[in-house]
Formats: sequence, structure tokens, C-alpha cells
Amino acid sequence: MKKILIILLLTTIFACNSGNKTKSETQKDNVSNIKTETKNEPKKDYISSIKTETKTNIDSNSDIISKFLADISILKEVEDKNPIVLFQKLAKDKASKVLTVSKDNMKDILSSAKKYSNCVITTGDHTIVKIIDINNCKQSRSWEACMPFAKGYIKKGEFILQEDYINNIIGIPDSQVRKAYLFD
Repeated sequence: MKKILIILLLTTIFACNSGNKTKSETQKDNVSNIKTETKNEPKKDYISSIKTETKTNIDSNSDIISKFLADISILKEVEDKNPIVLFQKLAKDKASKVLTVSKDNMKDILSSAKKYSNCVITTGDHTIVKIIDINNCKQSRSWEACMPFAKGYIKKGEFILQEDYINNIIGIPDSQVRKAYLFD
């Protein structure tokens, strides 16, 4: 019985050792795998470089405001560190009126917005909404105003599309900077 146990033990030890490689053998195998992976990498596609150029043109285009007002989804195509900040900078000069939003003046801003073709509200550098239907509104206790339906984006790493009443997108009144941009 002892002989059988010794044979099993030796067989197990040799079986385990035969699968092990020395350090230099392992490094050689890793280097050959890296070379193989490098050889098999796909080359840069010409079409993807054209798409990149197109996005860059959108970013440098001063007409981004009118494109955004026509189609809010254009914001996702703008290659900028933060397209919302870019929008705010450009809209500051292009908007007919720029107003700071607070609980006290929200009713007045929404009343004024009815006279303009477009109203966009931003919260800080992370939220942007465009009012879609000023007459489709829902009373908000926190804002003390009838908040219209809007479409926009909240930036949480990536842009998350929101379609809801603006109070549910821009949040409750607090110390964050909110701006309303009114366009003719």
C-alpha cells in the first residue's frame, strides 16, 4: 500500500512540474503573443477618418446654435470637452435674451418664452433642455409654476436623453446656475 501511495504522489508531482515553464520560456511565449496580436490588428479605416473630420467641422461651426434648435440630438455629435459649455458660450451672443433662472422669476421667463420661437434652459455645465411644447405644462410645487414639456440631455459621463417636464430635468431650485436662452 505504501508503494502505491508513493507512486501516486510521485506521479502527481511530475505531472504538475511538467506543465510548468521556466520564467524565460513564459516571457518568450508572451513576446510571441504580443507580436502576433500586433500583426492581426486592423488598420485604420478611411471612412472612420472622414467621420472624425465631419465631427470636427460641426464643432468649429458657428452655426451650431441653429442646428441645435432644429435638432437637439446634434449635441451628441459635437466633439468638444463639454458641448453644453460650448452652447452656452455661443448662445450668449446669439440669443435674443439671456436670463438667469430662479424660483422667483420662473413664471415670468416662461411667460416671455411664449413670445419667442425657441427657449433653451441650462443647469450648470451638465444639463440642457429645449422646450418642445410651452402649452403642455404640469404644475410644479417646488418651482411654483406650470413647467412645460421639454427634451434635453443630462451629462453623466455620457449624454442621457431626457423627455419630460422641465422641472424633472433641471431639478429643484437651488444654488446651481440656470440660464434661459430665448431665440427669435
